[in-house]
Amino acid sequence: MNETLLARLERLEALYSEQEYTVQALNDVVASQDREITNLTLGIERLKEQLKALRAETSSGISSEIEKPPHY
Repeated sequence: MNETLLARLERLEALYSEQEYTVQALNDVVASQDREITNLTLGIERLKEQLKALRAETSSGISSEIEKPPHY
């Protein structure tokens, strides 16, 4: 091979190596964000259940109708 082609090939190999590293780093970030989103979604579901339970507890003793204040 002539020197120019060999230099170009080495440059392409270096670029490929850098891209491979970047893709792996991005994959790690995406996987981490996926785990975080899953945890946050589970937390939201738990909060929804707690809110339902709280509403059920408080609504049993309170009238469901909203009364107007006496000055209306």
